[in-house]
Amino acid sequence: MLPELLRFDKWLRRKNPHSATPIHYRNDLDLFFRWCDRMPDEITVRDVDAFIEHAHHSGHAFTTINRRLASLRSFYHFLAMDSDAAPANPVLPKRHFIRIGRQLPRDVQDGDVERLFAVINAPRDRAMFLLMLRCGLRVGEVRNLSLGDLYLEPAQGNLPRLWLHGKNGSQRVVYLSAQALAALHAWLNIRPPSSDQAVFLNRFGHRLTVTAIQLRLAGYCHQAGLWITCHQLRHTFGRQMVEAHVPVTSIQRLLGHARLRTTELYMHVSDQQVQADYEAAMAQIARRLVAQGDRP
Repeated sequence: MLPELLRFDKWLRRKNPHSATPIHYRNDLDLFFRWCDRMPDEITVRDVDAFIEHAHHSGHAFTTINRRLASLRSFYHFLAMDSDAAPANPVLPKRHFIRIGRQLPRDVQDGDVERLFAVINAPRDRAMFLLMLRCGLRVGEVRNLSLGDLYLEPAQGNLPRLWLHGKNGSQRVVYLSAQALAALHAWLNIRPPSSDQAVFLNRFGHRLTVTAIQLRLAGYCHQAGLWITCHQLRHTFGRQMVEAHVPVTSIQRLLGHARLRTTELYMHVSDQQVQADYEAAMAQIARRLVAQGDRP
């Protein structure tokens, strides 16, 4: 790895010790500099243009391209803080940004969720994925969960809960459903002793990586004959909360959204009032057509 990238990686880890951002940014920058095969002070605006075009032709999602551009822009911003002789930032926000519409959360049908969990029998894995499905955890939050973050025997009248380290260093409390609590206890009862305080350990007794968790889910999806991502389990939690008529402000706090507008997207995924209005309108139109002797 280039020495500049090493310094940037260390700086990000000091700044956000509980965040997955350093991992994503390091991977993005490794990919970019391997592709261009040039030193940081040799990169130009035209190189960034060419990289965007290459990413388009490779079929990368717009959100992925924007994140990689953000990684590159942050890297050069760091260099400017790190040295007076830093190269100019080749990423121009008004030029190197792909505008995309607001996308709705992609949840999973309940039947597919049942098919997936029918093949997940390992206590550790079942607990990890139920925390995403029943508590709305992000994959990075599952990975960062430590034993000291568990409050499984609260005072009477309170629910068992988790203390989470979320995005950008934020913290929040989430509650455990009976199903998630039982799965977590089943894992903790057989969790091997380790000096690592991580709740979820790999076979070497160390904290699992985000990639390892994602690969475990991919393996189960292959067995079940479907494809579901970790974030889709979280989206399904949000959709089910809406369908249970939980107030949107409570869903916002449970999901750890900084902005209410983000949570409101779940209202569009399962808007029962809109469904009822549409169904009533179609029934009225059908009756009118029959009365007029028309056929749809």
